[in-house]
Amino acid sequence: MERDHPLGLAPWERWVLIGLLILCLVLAVAGRHRRQRRAYEDFLRRAKMIEQALERFAADHQGRFPPDAMFTNRPPYLDDRYLAWDPEWLIDYDVGDNRRGGRFVCLEFCGPTGKRRYFGLCHDPALRARYGRGQPIPGQRNRIWVIREEAPILPPPPRPPGGRRP
Repeated sequence: MERDHPLGLAPWERWVLIGLLILCLVLAVAGRHRRQRRAYEDFLRRAKMIEQALERFAADHQGRFPPDAMFTNRPPYLDDRYLAWDPEWLIDYDVGDNRRGGRFVCLEFCGPTGKRRYFGLCHDPALRARYGRGQPIPGQRNRIWVIREEAPILPPPPRPPGGRRP
């Protein structure tokens, strides 16, 4: 049997190869969406757990919440009695000006793709009002969870002699 094609494939072999490539592509895309969906579900579960821990913390500290935690670190003062925080959750504990004279407490899920990407979404009052319970935000992969829109905040811990906070 003579083959005219430079790859030496018969037409039916090319169609099988194309079909296999399409199948691999479909499976890869489906797997990515499944991982992202699972990541969002994990965030929603953890956000509720973190909210409960922060509410317990505030109840023990005259209604005051911990100050901002930089990046995905554990919030200052929030020790294992309240929650065993894991930076691998890729959740940023955010505290900021709510633009009404108070401070908000919010979580931003920074890793639906497995890489930490912070966009400061909690700092937008319109996003907090509309998407503050982990709903998809148009044009964004990250999601937010508002703990409190008005929250008294503890002062940050003192800096150690080296100048950097732990």
